[in-house]
Amino acid sequence: MAMKRLVLVAGALGVMAGCVTEGRDFRSDTSWIKEKKTTQGDVQMVLREPYAVGNSSGQPTWTYGYYRYRLVGASHQKELKFYWNPDGTVNSYSFSSNFEGDTASTASKAHEPSY
Repeated sequence: MAMKRLVLVAGALGVMAGCVTEGRDFRSDTSWIKEKKTTQGDVQMVLREPYAVGNSSGQPTWTYGYYRYRLVGASHQKELKFYWNPDGTVNSYSFSSNFEGDTASTASKAHEPSY
């Protein structure tokens, strides 16, 4: 009975804090991803199963998402989306985040040339 009460109190505190998390957190570093080389198997080994699968203009897509919604205060999200070639390699990918640690590093990388 005490355990049930403890679970109810913990749940009530979570609701009162107004924080809901969806998806699974994943590493924000994308330097390991190589277009036309990284495979679906490589991605699953690092990130496990995608949060969502879809299609963009006939091209298969996988999305990895982590969303932290707050009733009070800032909500945060990050997404890593893969666009696949027919042979199962990465055609292209996109990463977006508004988590504090990601925004500074992503902004600085945006100005670096890609070779």
